[in-house]
Amino acid sequence: MKNLIYKIQYGIFRMFRGFLLMLPEKARFSAGEKVAVLGYHLIKSRRITTLANLSHAFPEKSEKEIKKIAVNSYKTMGKAFLGTIWLEEYMKNDDNFHIHGMEIVERHCSKGPVVFATMHFGNMESMLKFSEKFPFVTVAKKQRNPYLNRYISENRKHLNITLLEKSKKTSRELFEYAEEGKNIALFSDHRDKGTTVDFFGMETVSPTGAATLALRYNRPLILGYCTFNRDNTTSVHFKKIDVVNDEKNSFKENVHLTTQKLIYTMEDIITCYPEQWMWLHDRWKLYKVVTGKNNKKKKR
Repeated sequence: MKNLIYKIQYGIFRMFRGFLLMLPEKARFSAGEKVAVLGYHLIKSRRITTLANLSHAFPEKSEKEIKKIAVNSYKTMGKAFLGTIWLEEYMKNDDNFHIHGMEIVERHCSKGPVVFATMHFGNMESMLKFSEKFPFVTVAKKQRNPYLNRYISENRKHLNITLLEKSKKTSRELFEYAEEGKNIALFSDHRDKGTTVDFFGMETVSPTGAATLALRYNRPLILGYCTFNRDNTTSVHFKKIDVVNDEKNSFKENVHLTTQKLIYTMEDIITCYPEQWMWLHDRWKLYKVVTGKNNKKKKR
């Protein structure tokens, strides 16, 4: 029964994809915005999480301003996710890209492998554009629908990347690829197992993969992120992060301090472009707090 449901879901996706590709690109991006706004209104839990996160990060903003950022964030994510359907076509057009800090990447990659930290930000998948010149290894979460998962994997094969499915052995695989001299690119902004950091004035947990690899293999750490422009072009930004490698500290302490430095840099970027970040992720575990579900459990 479950397999049949997966097949139906995949069939609907293929039909939607076929219809979408008949439209001009501007109309496709517009469709992405509309679908995302619909999701904002229909999926209550994600809406609550988004508004709670924004209210925490920007307590000085009014309710109207918070809602405006929330809706625009959904629009950005809608365009980014729907845009993966014609990503190959989009990336072939160099006019779609405005690069800032490319000299940083070229300078460090010419000397050896690097570690890239990336964000769920703007047209995030467009970072794959740079695998043409700088191949890298990255990690993606396996989709529950096996047909959709296979489709995504097949559509990434033509790119100059090695795509690992997130699992218990991912850390070991990343170390193996790092030892082979491969560039590594990891999303580093969302909540995951790692170290406790300060992020927008509240403690939360952040993944330490990028910092660990940079310190363990003495590699440069470069933050890469994309912003969507109004004309649907993408501005790509690269920024060097100075790792903390103090001999007085333990390796774990240096990883923590480097991760915190990375998170503070991301916080500054998000503050400049709040509508570009994925706020619907429960980054600070605020959903149960604002809905009172924590209190209900305690009463039981």
